[in-house]
Amino acid sequence: MRLSTFLSMGFFLLALGMVNAQAKNIYGLYELVQIPAIDNLEVKAKLDTGALTSSLGATDIHFFKKNGREWVRFKPQVKALDLPVMEKEVIRHSKIKTRNDDVVESENNLHSRRPVVMLDICFNGIIYPTEVNLTDRSRFNYPLLLGSSALVEYQAIVDPSLKFQSAAKCKL
Repeated sequence: MRLSTFLSMGFFLLALGMVNAQAKNIYGLYELVQIPAIDNLEVKAKLDTGALTSSLGATDIHFFKKNGREWVRFKPQVKALDLPVMEKEVIRHSKIKTRNDDVVESENNLHSRRPVVMLDICFNGIIYPTEVNLTDRSRFNYPLLLGSSALVEYQAIVDPSLKFQSAAKCKL
């Protein structure tokens, strides 16, 4: 009796897991996404399950106060494009583990503090409000990194052997 109950419960949980997995889509390590706030600009993004937060390349990052709240003015950084300056409210600051090649002697060698803003990202035809931290990504191949928090929201499973699986685009 106990064995049959245990087996039934096991099959039920397995079936439930299969249904849940079927609701998710498989994407490659690199995908094309669109950023509606920048004229629906299409950019290559790296899907990184090892990073918690998403990161957008930005330069000329300057903080200011607006209506008593902290805001940031920045220039989105996409290679070979001269993009307009953007302003976004800072929703929080993230503490990111510093890579060896990011260390500046005057800074804390363990973590860097980055502003986090909300940015709409079009991923596979759906627009998602996404938290992204802002940092200089000029040494990286991809201007946008999508971290695990965003990937969970996007219901994305990443297969690193694949690239550019997303076909749908947002029509604005």
